[in-house]
Amino acid sequence: MQTPGQTPDHDHYEIPNYLVADLTRVLTKVAANEGWYRQSWLGVPIWQLPDDLMLLQRIVAGIRPALIVETGTKFGGSALFFASLLELLDLPESRVITVDICETEEARTLLASHRLAAYVQERLVGSALDPEVLGVVKAAVDKAGGPVLVFLDDWHGGDHVLSELQAYAPFVGLDGLLVVADTSFADLAGTPVAPFRSLLDSNPRIAIASFLDSNAEFERTTDFVQAGLSNFADGLLHRRPST
Repeated sequence: MQTPGQTPDHDHYEIPNYLVADLTRVLTKVAANEGWYRQSWLGVPIWQLPDDLMLLQRIVAGIRPALIVETGTKFGGSALFFASLLELLDLPESRVITVDICETEEARTLLASHRLAAYVQERLVGSALDPEVLGVVKAAVDKAGGPVLVFLDDWHGGDHVLSELQAYAPFVGLDGLLVVADTSFADLAGTPVAPFRSLLDSNPRIAIASFLDSNAEFERTTDFVQAGLSNFADGLLHRRPST
């Protein structure tokens, strides 16, 4: 019998490691605003937290992709980062495709002349959702013959990210991974790096939840995730094994 004031068993609620979780969110806000855009790779700006660069290298080393597709080229630092990992892992046949709605002069110069530029198979200029862009990516995926890593890191509005998830998920097989960057924008809304109030209701985290609701063949994974600060530790999706 339940005594007066006693909480029913079915209503029991507990947040494990709540203090660590709260501190991690605060520190991530600080890191994202103070250091996220100050990183470089081989002298080229790369807008990622150091812990996320380590996460990405664990992913690449773990799945050894035949093809890496990234949306969001900016200065070319992330494409160079992926290319250097492929070389270090002795994957000479693997390639990178990078997509951005516009191409900066820095990226154009870097990816046309760098020693590792041969690993960058395509520099596509246009919307990641453009049918022509998707056609080029599909052709490369069909030809790759191995695991595909997709890294979505361009515009972070919820509707756009959801559309990207729906468009790029078919390119990822059981041995690949679909990674959505900057899920932390849900927590960063209202800070200098993410000043738009709309991000509270429209962000990558919400897009992932909507995508998973209607795509039962995918699920979140914590493979490759370790303790630390991350802008997208909850943004790793893989295809469920067939039952």
